[in-house]
Amino acid sequence: MSVAPTMDAQLIVLKESRNELVIWKPAGLSSERPGDTGRGSTGVGSVKALVARRLPGSVPKLPHRLDRVTRGLLLVALTDEAVAFHNAQIQARRWEKYYLATVAAPADRAPGSFLGEHKAFLAEAGGRAQLVRSGGKPSHLEILAAAPVPGRPDRWHLVIRLLTGRFHQIRVMCAGLGLPLPGDPLYDPEARDPADFYLEHIILKYTDFDTQSVSTLFVPECAERGALAPALAELLVDLAAREALFAG
Repeated sequence: MSVAPTMDAQLIVLKESRNELVIWKPAGLSSERPGDTGRGSTGVGSVKALVARRLPGSVPKLPHRLDRVTRGLLLVALTDEAVAFHNAQIQARRWEKYYLATVAAPADRAPGSFLGEHKAFLAEAGGRAQLVRSGGKPSHLEILAAAPVPGRPDRWHLVIRLLTGRFHQIRVMCAGLGLPLPGDPLYDPEARDPADFYLEHIILKYTDFDTQSVSTLFVPECAERGALAPALAELLVDLAAREALFAG
């Protein structure tokens, strides 16, 4: 379903039930930080701390995470049973996750030349991901659409279906394809303005632990997102509608 964020105790809560909630995480807020203890946390430096403060006595747990610089949909489990359920769902690839990214447009390639599934092996070292020839974790994503950003021929928007959830996966794989996210503090070789960075988890399809029903969440409007090419905007709406239809 398409949802409009509403602010609730400093959290943008989109959906809430007894054992979990889905929020829209802004860029600049960490999913979790060292020292987050869940029960009794009073800090505001992470999603887990904010949820624990909003729901005293809860111990928030994250079956998935978003990088601090990434915005978008984030599910927070409130019980051991819920996080175990969602971990199993993710392991079985029953979640569907779609992202919108702004990338630097290469001078010698057309947007359509990057469409399709891309594979890589990723390893972690020193707080960043690396592309390796072997020995890393198999990582897969699919670029569903690529279109110039309106008014910015040097930038493209990508719609990405994330097939595996590796550390910094979209950021490092796009850079490896010659499509770095401008302003990425780790993977933009030209060190462009950090204000140019944009990565959003825009559509999430998952099974609700409490109801065992499949939900599709999509935030159709976001001021920070800016203008999209009409065909790309229509694709996002169609993707959300298709996933909701399949959920039924």
